[in-house]
Amino acid sequence: MARDDAIAEILRLQHRIMRDSMRHHSRTMVDEGLTPAQFHLLVFLHGSEGVPTAEAAEALGVKPNIASGVVQRVVDRGWVCRHASPEDGRVRLLSLTVAGVELVNEAVQEAERGFVTHLDVLSDEQIAQLASIMQTIVDAGANDD
Repeated sequence: MARDDAIAEILRLQHRIMRDSMRHHSRTMVDEGLTPAQFHLLVFLHGSEGVPTAEAAEALGVKPNIASGVVQRVVDRGWVCRHASPEDGRVRLLSLTVAGVELVNEAVQEAERGFVTHLDVLSDEQIAQLASIMQTIVDAGANDD
């Protein structure tokens, strides 16, 4: 298979895997009554110590006033809290609450369970090869930042 054809096939397969993953995430969104923007915000905040609202808006690809509405709804649900930045008290940072962390962890675990079922068909050697290839791809992407 020529390189261009192989890359096209990889992209097709990546899209399929992403679709399957989104299906698993959608279960959490539907179960919790989350909009895609709200869920994206929760995932974006996961693992951070605090993110300014403007940065969250940029990550969501929306204007700050739209992000404020998204933020308010997840704050009202108890998944996100606002707090002052230690460097600049005028800046409000967003962080997940314990309940928010638990919700994202559950969604990630659900998606991982779905993905692992795809990996069950691979041998141990293929799993190791895939892990190495994926690390190479991730490392190359990290150099682009």
